[in-house]
Amino acid sequence: MKKLIYIPCALLVLSFASCKKDYTCTCTSTGSTTASVTTIVEVDKAAAQANCVSTSKTDNTGTYVTTCELSK
Repeated sequence: MKKLIYIPCALLVLSFASCKKDYTCTCTSTGSTTASVTTIVEVDKAAAQANCVSTSKTDNTGTYVTTCELSK
C-alpha cells in the first residue's frame, strides 16, 4: 500500500521540478547592429516572457523600437 502512495508523490515532485528552466531573451534595437542577450535563470515560461518585452520609445529625434525574442 505504501508503494502506491510513493509513485504519485514522486511524479508530483518531478512535475514541479521540470517547470523551471533557463531562457534567453535576445533584443535588437532600431539603429543598432548588435543584439542584447539576457539569460533569465530558473523560471517558468510565463515569468520569462514577462521579463522579455519588446518596447517602443518616441522622443524629439524619432521613434526607437526594441524587439525582443524569447528562446530556451
